[in-house]
Amino acid sequence: MLDQKIFGEKLRNHRKNLGLTQEEAAEKIGVSAQAVSKWEAGDCLPDLFNLKAITDLYKISADVLLETESDGDIDAVAGKIEQLGTEFIWANSKETKDRYGKNPHTELGNDLWQMWKGIYFAEVGNREMQAKDKAHGYKRICGNYGMKIWDDDGVACVIKSSLIKSLSPFDVSTQEVINEICSEDGQKLITALKCPSPMPKQEITEKTGIELHRLNELLLLFTENNIIEYVSDNKIAKAPGYKISGHCGIAAYMLLAAMYILNKKNYTLSEYLFSDEND
Repeated sequence: MLDQKIFGEKLRNHRKNLGLTQEEAAEKIGVSAQAVSKWEAGDCLPDLFNLKAITDLYKISADVLLETESDGDIDAVAGKIEQLGTEFIWANSKETKDRYGKNPHTELGNDLWQMWKGIYFAEVGNREMQAKDKAHGYKRICGNYGMKIWDDDGVACVIKSSLIKSLSPFDVSTQEVINEICSEDGQKLITALKCPSPMPKQEITEKTGIELHRLNELLLLFTENNIIEYVSDNKIAKAPGYKISGHCGIAAYMLLAAMYILNKKNYTLSEYLFSDEND
């Protein structure tokens, strides 16, 4: 059941988040300031026409706005993310492309990225800091959950506190793999390979310029450690070749992304420390 008081509070929060007065919001929606005041006080609800204008102004889904159960908001957001993910998979399917001649929802990937960043900002809890960091284009959040990093160039990373605490020193063999991934030739190889379809060795050589004996060393090392995999029979590829492994291949991308972050050296830090009253 819709709780008008909670609904009104949500309207007030979204208006203030945009830096609008009741009068300014009313003008944009096309109603009186008194109407906005009554909605926010929970005295009455907007009609469907005004609700549409409100969601357009505040850039929020009506489903999320109307859901006023204590745990409903996160469920609504999670449902929206799942819906976008499902649509994205459908839009990229062969059947869809064959039917429509192109991907009908090419913007869905960017939609998912925007929602990912929105989830990051949900932890800020400070509108002034939120606006400042968002305008900066890159940020880190250090909180009880762990460390979050993202930026507009395509870096996104979440490291849970429990994982950080469980980290232990690498053994020699792991260090060798990491060193080779981060080497100049290792970077060329990883970034040249594709995820869905294998690339023949000859094409890799032409694309990367890595000498054959060096390439063979890297291919052997990365294959043995599940960073890449060799595919001998694939419906997509015309010839056997190598591709990024779905198992450890993502770790290679994470290492290269970490190098990118270290080289930028311009990430802001928003730190959140929560004290337990029982401590």
